[in-house]
Amino acid sequence: MKELIVITHPEMLPGEAGIINRLFGHGLARLHIRKPGASEAQLRALLEQVDRQYSNRIALHQHHKLAAAFGITGLHFPESDRLAQSGKHWKKLQSEGFVISTSLHAAADVENLSDCFDYVFLGPVFDSISKKGYRGRMAADFRLEKHHYAGKVIALGGIEADNLPSVFKMGFDGAALLGSIWQDPENALTRFQQCQLLQSSSFHPADSEIATGVAKFHFISQETATMSHIDSIRLALQAGCRWIQLRVKNRPEEEVLAMAWEASRLCDSYGAKLIINDFPRVALAVDACGLHLGLTDMPVPEARALVGERMIIGGTANTWADIVLRINEGADYIGLGPFRFTNTKQNLSPIVGIEGYGTLMRQMEEAGHITPIIAIGGITPEDIGPIRATGIYGVAMSGALIGAADPRETFYQIQQTLC
Repeated sequence: MKELIVITHPEMLPGEAGIINRLFGHGLARLHIRKPGASEAQLRALLEQVDRQYSNRIALHQHHKLAAAFGITGLHFPESDRLAQSGKHWKKLQSEGFVISTSLHAAADVENLSDCFDYVFLGPVFDSISKKGYRGRMAADFRLEKHHYAGKVIALGGIEADNLPSVFKMGFDGAALLGSIWQDPENALTRFQQCQLLQSSSFHPADSEIATGVAKFHFISQETATMSHIDSIRLALQAGCRWIQLRVKNRPEEEVLAMAWEASRLCDSYGAKLIINDFPRVALAVDACGLHLGLTDMPVPEARALVGERMIIGGTANTWADIVLRINEGADYIGLGPFRFTNTKQNLSPIVGIEGYGTLMRQMEEAGHITPIIAIGGITPEDIGPIRATGIYGVAMSGALIGAADPRETFYQIQQTLC
């Protein structure tokens, strides 16, 4: 997934810390604090109001020595500072565990940038929103060439929801938002969420989410002794999930419909997609984004005739024969599992495991099938790397997220692994 970074307004704003906390709470991966005119005391006062759980997502532009006091690992250096220092300085910071970034104004300079820099801002891409007269430098047909630079190149300058797709078409690894967020602080969160929606569906030749319209992370609702399905969905949304499956078993359809309406309202408020498991008529009634069908549920073609072509339909599989069936039926994605034993599902099919995923994905490749495969069943964040290495497209999780000590941080780490 492309990266979205928010840069603070250069001046101190009323209620700014509260806005920052809300941005983080809704999935912001990284915030750059840039306050060129602020004193160390003023910057410290701002940082003291930001929830400490987000410190590892912050990068400082000034007063770098505050990083140690707040557990901040991100340091940004403007172009002039970068040119004034030797490579040894950057290697030292890197060895100390800092994530360092810098700025460039010419695309050709990317080729000579040290890999010590984890990412770089390049711009202005478009005419600046916050700086009048600061003109964009990239032509409409610009395509980024990173050459041998291994880090990420982040577009900067005049970026807002309307032109974000163009940024990703240019080949940038992400975008930095400033004026589009802070020109109207009261609506900062709304503007950020608009960009998030485009982030998850952005164009990139190597990003398979674009071609399929299927997210790489699926949250499956769960009911426990202390948590309802709706409570679990709310928690997942607050953590940053934007693909939610309502999976209710052994309940009458009218009861599931009531839950689905509530889940739909919740998902709409977060700009998330709602998938209904097992109940096509419920999915149709609440105008859900998708429907997921188990092996013993209604066949995909029959469901398609009921809900129409617009709705995404996924299907469960456990074996190669199941996969072939789902592909022939026209499923948009396949939930393949279980990866391991899980308490969230009754009548569990045989365990697939890493070796099983590897074998089945090789068969997919040999057969020329490209339907996205989602691993499911007892998956933990630590499993995602090995699972993805088999060629699996994405993962579905439930208990590992809602049972996490910090669901937001857990989801953030999951996102990084799935990129």
